[in-house]
Amino acid sequence: MPASVPASVPVNVPVNVPVNTSAKAPPAADKAAPLAVALLLPAAGTPFARAADVVRQGVFAARAQGDAETALQVIEIDERPESVATAVSRARELGARVVLGPLLRDQAAAAVRLRDRLPMVTLSQPERDADAAPTLLAFGLSIEQEARQIVAAALRLRSSAAGTAPRFVVMVGESPLARRAGLAFRNELAAAGERSIAVPFAARQDTLVAIGESLAASPPDAVLLALDARDAATLRPRLPRELPVFATSMVNLGGAEGTLLAPDLEGVVFIDLPWLLEPDHPAVMVYPRPEQPLSAELQRLYALGIDGYRLALEWAQGRSAFTLDGVTGFITVDRALSARTERRPGFAVFRSGRIERLEVQ
Repeated sequence: MPASVPASVPVNVPVNVPVNTSAKAPPAADKAAPLAVALLLPAAGTPFARAADVVRQGVFAARAQGDAETALQVIEIDERPESVATAVSRARELGARVVLGPLLRDQAAAAVRLRDRLPMVTLSQPERDADAAPTLLAFGLSIEQEARQIVAAALRLRSSAAGTAPRFVVMVGESPLARRAGLAFRNELAAAGERSIAVPFAARQDTLVAIGESLAASPPDAVLLALDARDAATLRPRLPRELPVFATSMVNLGGAEGTLLAPDLEGVVFIDLPWLLEPDHPAVMVYPRPEQPLSAELQRLYALGIDGYRLALEWAQGRSAFTLDGVTGFITVDRALSARTERRPGFAVFRSGRIERLEVQ
C-alpha cells in the first residue's frame, strides 16, 4: 500500500498562500505546464482548522496516487462567505485552472453567486444551485442526499395495506445536523406522497418506554433515525425488534466507542462511505490511509478530499458528464441536468455486534 503523504509535502507552487498576499501573478502557462489546482480551505486560526487539515491530507494523498502532474496551491480563507470571491480572484492570479473548495456550506452558497467563470468544484453542497455559473460543480457529503437514498430504500419495503396512521416515524435529535436530517426525511417522504410523523428524541426512561409501547401497538412501515450513534443506541433496544429501522451515517461512530455501541444498534440499516464500509474494495485500497488514526467523522473528510481532487481534475479537462467510482460512493456528474453531483454511498446493517455490508438496489 502506498505510503501516506503528509499535508506539508512541498509541491510545485507555494502552499498556504494567504488571500491578502501582494505577490504578482505568474506569466501565462504554456500547454506543457502542469495543471494548477487551487484548494480553498479554512485557515489555521479558524474553528474549522482541524477539518481543513484532514481534507488537505486527503487531497495530497489523491495527488500522490494520481497519474496527472499537477501544481497544487492551498489558499487559506476565513469563515466569512465574502472571502470566497477574494480567494477565487487570487487563484486566477496564480494561474489556477480549477478551484477546489470552499469547504463550508454558507461559503459554497456564496460560490454559487459568483460570476467568475473559473472552473470550481465545491466541497460542500449549497442549499440552492439554480443560479450557479455553468463552470461550477457542487460536491459534498450532504445529509440531505443520504436522506433521499434512505427514504427510497425504506419505501421499497413499505407494506401495501392502507391505513390512517402515519406510515413512517422520524425520530429527531437535538443537534443542528440531526434536525436537518429529520427535515430531509420528512420532505422526501412528503414528496413521495407518504405520511410521516416527527417525534423529538428524549433520553428519559419513561419517554423511551412509551415510544416503544406505542410503536409496538401500532407499528409503522419503518422508523427513520435522525439521531447520532449514542442516541440511536439508547433508543433502538426499546423498539420492537422486528420493526425496520433506517439511519444516516451519523450512527456509524467508528472506533472503540462505536464497537461498544454496535450491539445496541442491532438491525439498524444505515448508509455510509465505501471508505469506511469497504476498505478492501479495489477503488478504495489504492489510496493510502491517514498516518494518524482518525475518527469516522474525520475519515469522511479525508475521503472527501480524495474524491474532490479527482473530480477537480476531470472538471478542469472540460468533461461535463462522467462517472467516478469514488471512495465516498459512486459519483455521477451531468452538468446539463444539475450543478450537483449525485453520490451513491453504500448500505450496511448492524448485526450481532458487527457491521455487515448490504446490497440495496
